[in-house]
Amino acid sequence: MIQRLYLVFKELGGSRFISAIVLLSIALSVFAAGLYRIIGDNLENYVRNRFASSIPPNTIKVSTRQPSSMFLFELNEPKSPGIDDKVLHKIRTMEGVKEIYPVSALKIPLQAEIRYLGSGYRSDILAFGVSYPMVAGEIRDERFRRLWKEPEKEKMVPVLVPRNILHSYNDGMAEANGLPRISEQGAVGFGFRLLLGKSSVKRVPGFVESDAVIVGFTDQVDSLAIIVPLKLVIDYNRNFNQGRDNDYQYLYVKVKDHSSLVRIASRIKELGLVVEAQKSVSRQIMRLVDAVDLIIKSLQLIIITIAAVAISFATLIATLNRIEYYRTLRVLGCSRLFLTGTIFFKYAVLGLAGAWCGTMLLSSLARQFAEYFQLTGVMASLSVSPDTLKTSVIYGVLIPVLSTVPALMRLYSKGLSRD
Repeated sequence: MIQRLYLVFKELGGSRFISAIVLLSIALSVFAAGLYRIIGDNLENYVRNRFASSIPPNTIKVSTRQPSSMFLFELNEPKSPGIDDKVLHKIRTMEGVKEIYPVSALKIPLQAEIRYLGSGYRSDILAFGVSYPMVAGEIRDERFRRLWKEPEKEKMVPVLVPRNILHSYNDGMAEANGLPRISEQGAVGFGFRLLLGKSSVKRVPGFVESDAVIVGFTDQVDSLAIIVPLKLVIDYNRNFNQGRDNDYQYLYVKVKDHSSLVRIASRIKELGLVVEAQKSVSRQIMRLVDAVDLIIKSLQLIIITIAAVAISFATLIATLNRIEYYRTLRVLGCSRLFLTGTIFFKYAVLGLAGAWCGTMLLSSLARQFAEYFQLTGVMASLSVSPDTLKTSVIYGVLIPVLSTVPALMRLYSKGLSRD
């Protein structure tokens, strides 16, 4: 046993110059591969987390199929399923869905009555109901925020006006009729009356009048209808339509990322609903992310392959340089298994030492390299992750050990025996 240990330690100390070259090759290879992995990981994270997120995925607009028509009138109801609470639940449980914003139409006659400076004006209007989270950013005043959440407490209807209505009035109706232009700041807080259940065309039994106030302007719903709390719309529809179940005209589905948009849009289509989303942009971004990931991994593989080839030549030279020594050991009775194990152990130790030197060099120079690695929008990581260290050590040990296989094959092909 002592003799075997002596031979093992002697093998470790043999061919010191070539062993030093192998050690240096391993250290530089681990350093280069680890450094490139840091660069690649930072670039990949930038593409995935910064670039892709800087072009946010569009919100998916979901609606029902339009019914068929003849001349001026629609002939029948849509054959596709409607959008109700069950459909909302199905979509909400899909992986990648962040939020759902339902939009429901007020299905009763509606009229607005405006009085200002002694003049009165009435107009039939439309109304859609949306949930508070969808328009929370459009309501600036805290008092109006509380009113939107609980309008029944103050017996007043908060109203958001789509900006396209304001622009249509200012750019078309105001000048043509000699009316003053309206500013957003001045209109917020303006009060008027709503006649719920009554219009110039129809009046339903039990119609009610309610005070209303403009609480802001919005671009969230592209419509020519005023926007009111969803809860009010559901309650009025239920009261005036004999308790009929509520349904929704649209859904705005906010998704997690671009891959979720493509996947969720396809799944919603399977429900028989109409989907509007710019999926082409999301697909192009996903292709870009996959292409960057493939390029980075391919270049990492090339570096590891070059390192393995370089170390293989070094181990081959080192092994063949000691062929006479190995023949002497064979004559003295050493088995091929012992010689093979001794050589494997030697290069495993050299690999471990070289990997440790390479990772220490990588750790000490990573910060300095990051200062010279300039790319707009990229925040290079200044530390070596435990995963990178672990991978570097594993490859640093495996590559020199596996690289000795060609050297051993060449060694044994020369007729290494006890003769």
